[in-house]
Amino acid sequence: MTALGLEYDAVRAYLRERDFVRHETGTVFEVGTLAGTAWRMALAEVGAGNDAAAVVTEQARQLFSPRALLFVGVAGALKDDLALGDVVVATRVHSVHGGKDAPEGFLARPEGWAGSHELVQSAKHALRDQSWHTESAPGDTEGQRHPRVHFKPIAAGDVVLNSATSVLRQQLRTYYNDAVAIEMESAGMAHAAQIGRVEALTVRGISDMADGNKYAEADTEHQPRAAAHAAAAAVAVIRHLPPPQAPSAPLGRAALPSSDRDGLPGSPRSGTPLSLRHLLSCFADAPLPLYVLSPAAISAVGIPELSADRVAAEISEFTVEPVTASGEPGAPMVPCIRAGAATPVDAAGATPDERARLCTYAGALLDHAVAAPPDDSGLPLLAPHVLALLWRRDGDPARSIAAARRVRDAYLARGRYEDGLPLAVQLVMSGQGGLKDDLALGQLHSGRGDFGEAEVVLRRVLAKAEKDAAEHGLSLAGRTGPSMRDVLTNDAEGPFTRDLSQTQCDVLGFAARVQHALGNALYGLRRYPESERLLQAAVGLLWRTQGAEHPGRMLAQMHRAQAVARQHRWEEALGLVHDVIPWAARLRLDQDSPETDALIRLAHAEVTAEIVASRQRGDRQRTRGVGMFPAPVVKWLGRTVTPTRPDRLTWADVRSLCDDAVRACERAFGGPHPRTTEARAVRDRASEGMGG
Repeated sequence: MTALGLEYDAVRAYLRERDFVRHETGTVFEVGTLAGTAWRMALAEVGAGNDAAAVVTEQARQLFSPRALLFVGVAGALKDDLALGDVVVATRVHSVHGGKDAPEGFLARPEGWAGSHELVQSAKHALRDQSWHTESAPGDTEGQRHPRVHFKPIAAGDVVLNSATSVLRQQLRTYYNDAVAIEMESAGMAHAAQIGRVEALTVRGISDMADGNKYAEADTEHQPRAAAHAAAAAVAVIRHLPPPQAPSAPLGRAALPSSDRDGLPGSPRSGTPLSLRHLLSCFADAPLPLYVLSPAAISAVGIPELSADRVAAEISEFTVEPVTASGEPGAPMVPCIRAGAATPVDAAGATPDERARLCTYAGALLDHAVAAPPDDSGLPLLAPHVLALLWRRDGDPARSIAAARRVRDAYLARGRYEDGLPLAVQLVMSGQGGLKDDLALGQLHSGRGDFGEAEVVLRRVLAKAEKDAAEHGLSLAGRTGPSMRDVLTNDAEGPFTRDLSQTQCDVLGFAARVQHALGNALYGLRRYPESERLLQAAVGLLWRTQGAEHPGRMLAQMHRAQAVARQHRWEEALGLVHDVIPWAARLRLDQDSPETDALIRLAHAEVTAEIVASRQRGDRQRTRGVGMFPAPVVKWLGRTVTPTRPDRLTWADVRSLCDDAVRACERAFGGPHPRTTEARAVRDRASEGMGG
């Protein structure tokens, strides 16, 4: 939806094969295909005002049952860090005219609606770089900076704001201070969309600063440019969504393409013998590795309607071509069934039970394929099919969810965070996931460098973990590690599980994983004291429940050392490092847990590099008093202190540690992995410090 004709024209430029649909009240929608996609889009010019936007939103819902609804247009800026032509994607819409005019002044009664989580997530990925801004907009000049995208709340009122000092401007500063732009339609749309349960999002281009300098000549210059930027951003968001499916299915959970698209077969009618062509209708419109439907796979899953001979005969009828998952030259080729290669069968609709049966079989085949693929080269080819089954609501979802988790975890382990994120999001949005799925989503965000997103997710998970612990009679607010009595009267290596059940140990162990992940996210946000506190708690929990030899405890301790080193407490950081290194060497982590060994070596190199660089800059070392401890405790603490002093470390030491870290990362993760790249970057830094 748009409010102005120039906004309408900016969006209309992306439509192909246009036609018109008229609502019974007279509202006209122009309907067409979004260029380069299979999406159908209905476009309306609603005019100014929230009331009109609310009415047309409901009309659009009645006519089209839309998967998503976007309001696209221009807005005035409320913050100085926005520039003309920038784009705002509304994370929340404030309705700004609700309140009470009392003798003591205006008393706001705020009302607002959050932007669709799925659409905001799609926008963040689609608009992360400047690839969406590929065409010159009206008013763009050569050398002009690209428009920035801001994910912030937006205000929607019923008047045009054109003053930096008016009463309305002051009310916005006081009651809606997080809003960065203002316009006149999104509150009506958002409210109607919420009632109608439609995913909705506002995308606005900045056409003025709402500061008294808005006049007709300026609008003529700046509005077309702002509208064009908003339209390009909105189209990029739509292109990033999962492909369109059945019209009535909600966004992200839609059924797969119907049988009359691209030659894919339909579902069997009741009594029609099951064939591979019927199963193909459950998968995505993408190359499907042939081994997913092999006779061995069918047999392993147990589909009684399909014999091995029949499967082999049907496969011979398909058109098969080799496909590379990465598309890079020299990458392994995987034989795949081409999209649309199967001949159509009777396209009459199946009964719900038959459809559920097909989807259950398809999920089982994918779970089997992901669990034991011939090699890793086929993993990216399986991902779209796993996602497709997650979007469905047919059949038993257990096997589809299991397959999705396997692919997600494989991507997480391989450092392919961008590829794993859509699966993690869909698992969480499916409503079938658990806290471990939320944790994986946070870890993927953190791996991508989206530390703010990771913190939001992981804070929520930690709150649930704390609640779960409380329900089992445990607390994460106070002592998490072993007590002093435990250390002095038992084996200090732990674990200290005498008073804990196995369930309680599992609860505390999961909480430690969340604390570790959140601590790493806060480290990425450079909030080092908070990071250290969480990592210290994670170390204590793992020491208490798993013992000092647990690889997770050692790795959390090393990451804690990084946070301590960033606070210039170098001797303390080295003490933590040398609490871990002897354990890792004695336990031969390089053989039994090479990934953890590589990460420990990388953290050791980074801690040392931070100390050397800080000393080189002239930073002063900080210390933290330990107070008065009993003699046995002092003796125990002495075992963790290393003879290595910060003033003895050099870039040559860093380079040696980096060489070990690079080799360990290459063995554990491979050359292209982000951790290996990180180790090489630290090594390059050490080489520069050594003078090349």
